[in-house]
Amino acid sequence: MPLQILQEPAVEPLTLAEAKLHLRVDIPDDDALIAALITSVRQYAETITRRAFIQQVWSYVIDSFPGPTLIGVPWGKTFTLPAHAIEIEKSRVQQVLAVDYLDMSGNPQGMPAADYTVDYSSEPCRITPVFGRIWPIPLPQIGAVNVRFVAGYAAPVVFSGSTVAVQGAWKPYAAGDAVQFSNVGGLLPAGLSPGTSYFIASVVAPGVYTLAVAPGGPAIVLSDAGSGVSLVGVVPEGIKSWMKIRMTSLYEYRGDVVIPERGKVEPLAYVDRLLDPYKVVF
Repeated sequence: MPLQILQEPAVEPLTLAEAKLHLRVDIPDDDALIAALITSVRQYAETITRRAFIQQVWSYVIDSFPGPTLIGVPWGKTFTLPAHAIEIEKSRVQQVLAVDYLDMSGNPQGMPAADYTVDYSSEPCRITPVFGRIWPIPLPQIGAVNVRFVAGYAAPVVFSGSTVAVQGAWKPYAAGDAVQFSNVGGLLPAGLSPGTSYFIASVVAPGVYTLAVAPGGPAIVLSDAGSGVSLVGVVPEGIKSWMKIRMTSLYEYRGDVVIPERGKVEPLAYVDRLLDPYKVVF
């Protein structure tokens, strides 16, 4: 499989407390089991959707840059997947960190970021050479090209005074960009509301920003740093609801079949799919 995870998420979309509340469990006996189920259903959901939910770093290893060497897109087509485009099979890509390859001497090389363009709005994310450029000629050997990228709906942040700092690799924001925040296991700083749009007031340093309530407005000064793990971005509630439903079946029945009160035996096909992230596909 060409996709390899390099950095696991720092936090799960669901907390142990949220899971136990949904399961109606109020004793600590099964805490370790429930925590493991949270990770399992998250991985299963990510496999089905081909998405990363919380900030993850991935490597996409392929044998060669795609061809043919046609540069550009067909005239009059509003959207295409060009034959020379690298399509990243994990969404949502937030930043391409590097496009590396082995040259004809077997030496690792990095393609200059100015020589390729990335369409982050597309799913799958598309990467092509900029107009007037072509892909480098890599060593004709398996695994000669490696694209490293970060993906997810949300990434951990730390609030301090008037600034918010994104932890780890993530998309860079510019002044005026709209952002939303969420939290796992605690509360956002006083004055910030989950799912509300705020705006980047200024870029203090790479990954460090001040916030404003409105575009061009004064920077917000925060009185505390919040609690739990704060995130820039929001994991959709539909995904978290699906995780809770699947986790309920796994926890209550502990097996691959459910026997409802009506006596009918129902297979739970999704249980087998828990193994999909570990399958080697030929």
